[in-house]
Amino acid sequence: MSVSQEVRHSDENSSMIRHYGPGSSTTSAAIQSTGYFKSEAGVLRTRAEGLGEATAELHIGLTVSDLRARAAVKARNGVATLLRELAVERGMAWSDVARLVNVSVSAVRKWRTGGDASPEKRLQLAELAAFLDLLSESAIEDPAQWMEINLALPDGYAVRPAQLYLDGHMIALLEIAGLRRDPERVMDDIDPEWRTTWRSDFEVFMADDGQLAFQERQAGR
Repeated sequence: MSVSQEVRHSDENSSMIRHYGPGSSTTSAAIQSTGYFKSEAGVLRTRAEGLGEATAELHIGLTVSDLRARAAVKARNGVATLLRELAVERGMAWSDVARLVNVSVSAVRKWRTGGDASPEKRLQLAELAAFLDLLSESAIEDPAQWMEINLALPDGYAVRPAQLYLDGHMIALLEIAGLRRDPERVMDDIDPEWRTTWRSDFEVFMADDGQLAFQERQAGR
């Protein structure tokens, strides 16, 4: 192919490429209008996403402050009063109270019979009571029982709210309870490898005597 033929061939190929810029023969008012609105929509989408993130951060910050304020108010009560609120009013088992404030059952028994708790444990009891109040306000009818029910995760994963509470993920649990975040997304943030590290061949179930027990997960579940 000669040089002149190559130039002519190149020009022919170039003419087949559509150009939509100003002055192009294929430019139309409809295309220009669509491009404008697409650009504007992109700007609005970016702003909306940023606003959504800022609103979520604000809400979480206010929730943290609310939980702390409520706990501070409840901590003005004595240990016996806090235990009565958790066990009698909320129906929480003594063993669960002990587990969630990281003490032995015998320590809770001592508190029930007049023994005093350290300021740290007293605040933890108050914080637990405040947390259950916030769950109630998120339409959780029985917060104490909800803490022991597996989260809505795929089969093979038995993760209870109580486990996440012990690891300090109280705000994440309130997000789940308020239907603002999906449990799987929360687990992704807590532990990106949770699908491997949290998988279990056993599941928790309610025995005939009303106590929680373990059993091997059945095939296909």
